[in-house]
Amino acid sequence: MLWEKIKELEEKKKDLEEKILELEKSLKDLPSGHLEAKQINGKTYYYLRYWEDGRLKSKYIGKDSKDIELKLKKAYEIKNKLTLLKQEKERLERILIRILNVLDENLSS
Repeated sequence: MLWEKIKELEEKKKDLEEKILELEKSLKDLPSGHLEAKQINGKTYYYLRYWEDGRLKSKYIGKDSKDIELKLKKAYEIKNKLTLLKQEKERLERILIRILNVLDENLSS
């Protein structure tokens, strides 16, 4: 029964690792940074602001920012989900290490 639980924890950890890799891959296709609107002569122009090589860069998006807004929102949601999955993976790793330490102590006795 104990070994079944250990196996179950290891499988959960493996599933989390696969999900993390999948989300990191999908995040590469999405923009990072934030959207900034500038008013020039009464018209609104949108720029994507992001960090690259230690410098803040701006990329002109145009007058319509709906598409990039959706992509930035999706990237934000993926980053949040990644954070939660990584925390869960670390928690499972700590549990597995504790179990292995207890088993080692019992085998050494």
